Amino acid sequence: MSRAPHPEAPSVTTRTPPRRVAVLGAGFAGLAAATKLADAGLDVTVLEARGRVGGRVWSQHLDVAGRDCVVERGAEFILDGYSTFAALAEQHSLRLVDSGMSYYVRELAETPEVTSEVLSHAGQRAAALARELERPVSVEEILQLLDLPMAVDQALRARIEVSAATAADLVTAEALDHVASFEPLPSYRVAGGNQRLAVEMYRTLGERVHCCEVVRSVENIDDGRGAAVVRTSSGEHLFDHVVVALPLTVLTGGHVYVPTSDARDEALARLRQGHAAKLHLPLRSTPSTSAVLSVPGRFWTWTAVDEHDTVAPVMNSFAGSEHGLAAMAVDAGPEQWIRAARRIRNDLDFNEQEPLLSTWSDDPFSLGAYATHAPGTTVEDQTALEAAVGAVSFAGEYAEAEFTGLMEGALRSGIRAAQAVLAAARGESDRTGARTDEVHRAGTR
Repeated sequence: MSRAPHPEAPSVTTRTPPRRVAVLGAGFAGLAAATKLADAGLDVTVLEARGRVGGRVWSQHLDVAGRDCVVERGAEFILDGYSTFAALAEQHSLRLVDSGMSYYVRELAETPEVTSEVLSHAGQRAAALARELERPVSVEEILQLLDLPMAVDQALRARIEVSAATAADLVTAEALDHVASFEPLPSYRVAGGNQRLAVEMYRTLGERVHCCEVVRSVENIDDGRGAAVVRTSSGEHLFDHVVVALPLTVLTGGHVYVPTSDARDEALARLRQGHAAKLHLPLRSTPSTSAVLSVPGRFWTWTAVDEHDTVAPVMNSFAGSEHGLAAMAVDAGPEQWIRAARRIRNDLDFNEQEPLLSTWSDDPFSLGAYATHAPGTTVEDQTALEAAVGAVSFAGEYAEAEFTGLMEGALRSGIRAAQAVLAAARGESDRTGARTDEVHRAGTR
């Protein structure tokens, strides 16, 4: 009589199938997360509502009297400390161009007696005082403690509110170290447009990126697997992990439902959404580099060197804070802003070419410019913003502690979120491997 064959032990492999990860949003944060995850071998799908990548980094070509000029409709300057941006630009063979002017230094249009040196000195005093105080304070409180001459106070207040895109009483004084810094450091842009970095990351991802896919909600599945379902304009999709890289107000305004926690909600409540717009006016002739601030108008203008290594014949302008947008009546169009800009920049030779106005607060996929921290934001808040909720992780310029509101912050937060997903995936793989080893041993006893 023949003996029944011994049951075969389950086959064992050291590799597990790639984890399926959805990245929601193809701005800098989402693309940085997606490329890192894809490089690590995970099965990545990027879902983007717009028909382009880059989010609030958006470069556009303008034909100005036969010259190709690239303007930034969104985030523009590559600033001091942008180490992640610089490394990615080098990785993708992108050249950084010195703009020939400093984002941090601006002449005053209406009060020339307050020189850029006086304004810079006042700003440095404000930043130093903020660091000395051992409690959270707003920019408004710092200004009151400094007790500056009226003209200097108003100039400094305008400079900070424009850069932070938020009223002085709503933003933490820590913003003085980055967004509203006064150190006369160089400022760079990517040759051919900052959006080129997004495009290059997109090219490495290829068909993993799906544009015109509007996310409706994300929901954790409570079945012990740690999975999540993403509902979009095309249906429901199941993933092992989700990285939510959507703008602050899109999340907090109820436009997309995502899992949250009490700690995360409290941290989000201490963030402030900034509001801003940009205006570009073509010129007849090539100007010198410049940076000029309008204190009552709450906007500044600049002319800068571009990839051709000469100053582009375009006047660029940025209005920040809800007060600034209201002062320029941006909701009604660019006309009032154009008049104000021409008035303070009578040194420029404007042509009659169509102006280019970019607004972000009425964009349904951004609903604002960038975020700042309110006074009282804590380390625990930052931990809550970075913490995953079930299978859902978060990225975005609002979720980065040091470079909040900046391109560098978006990139760093995306990489940080990807690292968290990879750590979670490794943990799940280790647990799966341990369970497989147990089955193997049981089958060979």
